[in-house]
Amino acid sequence: MESLKPHEIDSNEFYSLKDVQTFLNLSYATVHKLKQQGLLSDTRKSGNKIYVSGKSILAYLNGSAKKDKKKA
Repeated sequence: MESLKPHEIDSNEFYSLKDVQTFLNLSYATVHKLKQQGLLSDTRKSGNKIYVSGKSILAYLNGSAKKDKKKA
């Protein structure tokens, strides 16, 4: 899959972590870390696969994604 531009990402669609890796040109481990930090937060799980919403990807690209704050 080619790298997508932000205007080509559908906010109503869900994308696999591997797709997100390609879109953002990041390693799979980095994408997984972003998910764990809550920067890619709107996710769904189907079997062993995790999907991230286009809305969450766009929020990350626009810098409006917020890290989940863990309680101490």
